[in-house]
Amino acid sequence: MVCDNPIDTAVNQITETLIAAAENSIPKTKNNFRRQHKVWWNSDCREAYKNQRKAWGHFRRYPTSANLILYKQVKAYSRRIQRRSQRESWERYVSSLNSTISSKKLWEKVKKHPVFLQIAISIFYTKTAYLWQQAIIIAIPKPGKDPSNPLNYRPIALTNCLCKLMEKMVNRRLVYYLEHNKILSPFQSGFRPGRCTIDNLLALETDIRTTFLKRQHLIAIFFDIEKAFERTWRYDILQDLFNYNLRGNLPIFIQNFLRLRQFRVKVGYQLSDLFIQEEGVPQCSVLSVTLFALKINSVFKHLQPSIKSFLYVDDLYISCSGDNMVSIERQLQIAVNKLTQWSILNGFTFSTSKTSCVHFCRKRRLHPEPEIKLYGQVINVISEVKFLGIIFDKLTFLPHVLQLRKKLDRALNILKVLSNTSWGASRLSLLRVYRAAILSKIDYGCTIYGSARQSVLQKLNTINHSALRLCSGAFRTSPVESLYFECHEPSLEYRRQMLTLHYFSKILTNPNHPYFNYKQCRFLQRLQDARPSVVPSFFTRATVFLHDFNLVTVQLLPNPVILLTPWIPHGLKFLNPFENYDKTNTASDIYLQLFTHRELYHHFIPVFTDGSKSTTQTSFACVFINSTLSFQLHPSCSIFTAEIMAILHSLSEISNYPADN
Repeated sequence: MVCDNPIDTAVNQITETLIAAAENSIPKTKNNFRRQHKVWWNSDCREAYKNQRKAWGHFRRYPTSANLILYKQVKAYSRRIQRRSQRESWERYVSSLNSTISSKKLWEKVKKHPVFLQIAISIFYTKTAYLWQQAIIIAIPKPGKDPSNPLNYRPIALTNCLCKLMEKMVNRRLVYYLEHNKILSPFQSGFRPGRCTIDNLLALETDIRTTFLKRQHLIAIFFDIEKAFERTWRYDILQDLFNYNLRGNLPIFIQNFLRLRQFRVKVGYQLSDLFIQEEGVPQCSVLSVTLFALKINSVFKHLQPSIKSFLYVDDLYISCSGDNMVSIERQLQIAVNKLTQWSILNGFTFSTSKTSCVHFCRKRRLHPEPEIKLYGQVINVISEVKFLGIIFDKLTFLPHVLQLRKKLDRALNILKVLSNTSWGASRLSLLRVYRAAILSKIDYGCTIYGSARQSVLQKLNTINHSALRLCSGAFRTSPVESLYFECHEPSLEYRRQMLTLHYFSKILTNPNHPYFNYKQCRFLQRLQDARPSVVPSFFTRATVFLHDFNLVTVQLLPNPVILLTPWIPHGLKFLNPFENYDKTNTASDIYLQLFTHRELYHHFIPVFTDGSKSTTQTSFACVFINSTLSFQLHPSCSIFTAEIMAILHSLSEISNYPADN
């Protein structure tokens, strides 16, 4: 159907076929929007309202004092019935959130009710869906900005669904090529497998801690790129693809994808006229983030070795440390001048008003603030900066904790509405909401801000304890340890230590991580021992936790991010005679009969594996016909590690047996 036709005709035929199949199979809704039915309206409300209208009609025909009093009484009774019905309906709704409901249905209920979240879901429908070069722009207001200013909106581009599918296929191949050939800089973390925002936060926190330990100065500049996606140079993207030896259909598709792009803005149900997008990549497109990462990757080549830099999408920061402020200022000014030249050559522009500079030091004597110019204007020097969701000051993290506490107070109101002493959601449902709305906010960046003083971190403990009391229904005077036991949740201190060790092990198992081979020199170790009042860096804290939990002897194997070749099928062949049987609806006799499938493989050698774990040890075993192999692992290893190690050892032993059986 599409082999001999042009691409536009082929796309139209495929789209028309899908729409025709949908019209024949999927029912349609009507265009008229009826008034939404009130869930609390019942027969009692209907009868009371009917009597109210009846009394009003009687009073309107015979306006006497007695009829007026009667009408007010009937109206008050109707209002009382409606309020009672609303309250009971709300109680029934909240009580339906119990342990038997799935997480999907739970969040559908929470998002659907207007008391919790009022989310405007914009479903786009347009006649231009036949062309992949067209997009519908949905303006999303930036949080905390003036909505009356058009500049305070994010232009989110909605593209064709078939085009998105094709973009994902191309993007998987492009990401594989970039990661496999190590084209992207290791100091870039945005939208890459095995990387996250914590990588950049860790780099900044480690440099600042080291500076404090040496009693030096560190100056960091945080850049803001104006309209980064909209000003990305398309020709340079194609030039970069060519320079990295990409040939064939992939760059051709990207070229056609970026060529002659059109967009229209949607506000409510109204669509604007079509406009041509002269430059840039569509924001929030599948391919856009990878193409932008490829385009901005060259920024690291223009910085001198004395400058440290990290990048997450378009959030770039550079830093320099030392004893002499004049030398630091000169090095940073050279770096800023090089970045200015790079931005001019590549079509980007740094915002002089949003770009900021922070001076980190613990010295008490007076010293002048640095004067670094960007486009001829002095960069603003501030005392604290919000970088990737974490507020950095002098690493006290008090401003960040105070702001986080305000967010947690608002999230705590959800639990207050859902919980009640006589009615409300079940404990399991409340714990689900607690983990999603409160604990997730506390966990983000806790490996970084967890180094703050205990008096600062205590401000989060009070919110956490209040949430656990609401979830468990405990009294205000209940001991904190009992809350942790009843809710099966560790304290925030232990949780920070656990997440720190998890992230530390993630670094040690990823050879592509910039801190994979990081080791603190002996000079800094002796200096840290001589200055115990200085808060140690992340790696020193993680090493202390390893000693505290007796995990020093645990060996971690490098586990690089394995990207399967996208254009080669990787189907695994295995025998599973139970895949077509549902355990809940299948009798045990049928399962017993299914085990007779082994008779079909009676000439094969059976091998049995198993793993076990207790509070003191972890072990696994491989059972053959004439031998049994058993091994013991570190007590901290999980049952999944024991199971996979048993399979691994059994496969190693199988290689010594005759083939094909």
